[in-house]
Amino acid sequence: MRACIEMSVPLARRLAGPSFQFNVRFDQQLMTKRREGASNTLTLNSGATKLSFVSEYEVFDVKEGEIVVAIRQPGRISDGFCRCFSSLNGWQKRDVQGADDAVTKQRIKANGSNPLQFVGVAVTEHKAERIMKVDQGFVVMASGITTVVNNSNDTFHPGMKLTWDICSKYPVQHGVHSRKVQFMFRKAEVGDEVVAKALSYSKPKSTVDILLHPVN
Repeated sequence: MRACIEMSVPLARRLAGPSFQFNVRFDQQLMTKRREGASNTLTLNSGATKLSFVSEYEVFDVKEGEIVVAIRQPGRISDGFCRCFSSLNGWQKRDVQGADDAVTKQRIKANGSNPLQFVGVAVTEHKAERIMKVDQGFVVMASGITTVVNNSNDTFHPGMKLTWDICSKYPVQHGVHSRKVQFMFRKAEVGDEVVAKALSYSKPKSTVDILLHPVN
């Protein structure tokens, strides 16, 4: 049975425009490793958000409007498709737990010598299964206008530059598993990688229109 939170935010597009989209594949190998070895006690939000929950495949599903990332590992893939994921459940890297959420997030994103790379926002969904169907993929938007959920603690204003980060709390987006640990957009600080620009006003836990990879 799908476990969803009682109060969820539906994803409804309000703006449209040209975009650049491409096909990717789900990182099945990484999901399998994380499900088999998720005995860690890594947590966020003072222990309230647990990354060890992997008993249901739905926490690895990719949903429309979610941030997807990839691990840069040259030579691992030979078919030319980027391997992506949108969940951190079961993360197993050692020496990741920090004194606070900011340190923990920084260490996860750094991922040793293979840092996590922002890819874009999912346009179509992917259902995670024990055995992936042959050639099953999904579509990601790398540039353009889209609507996402503001999972940060910041209030977004039109023109605000945004970066990506790890969400400390469980999701509020409609249809996303209630114990999934996902990624989010937040206000970009000095030195942060700017990946989007807000196009509308948005309070935390509400939808926001954004422009991915703005020129300025």
